Amino acid sequence: METLSVREYRNNLAASFTKADNGEQVLIRKKNEIYALVKVGREDLMITPELQKRIDDVHQAYSEGKCVTCSTHEELDSLLNSL
Repeated sequence: METLSVREYRNNLAASFTKADNGEQVLIRKKNEIYALVKVGREDLMITPELQKRIDDVHQAYSEGKCVTCSTHEELDSLLNSL
């Protein structure tokens, strides 16, 4: 697996996209962080029936008042810390 610097990536954009198209992992290093170039298919951008059901269930629960609301960062921090 090859890790490219940002400069190498910029200089080889077409080759990097070709590798990603072929399923190869393309990693790009920017300072101390590493990013991955991945191909996203149409199915990754669509709402599946299962996801739509989860969205509908959450919307129904929200409509029925079965939710927790936070007005401040402190309330949100407290809620998240309690989980």
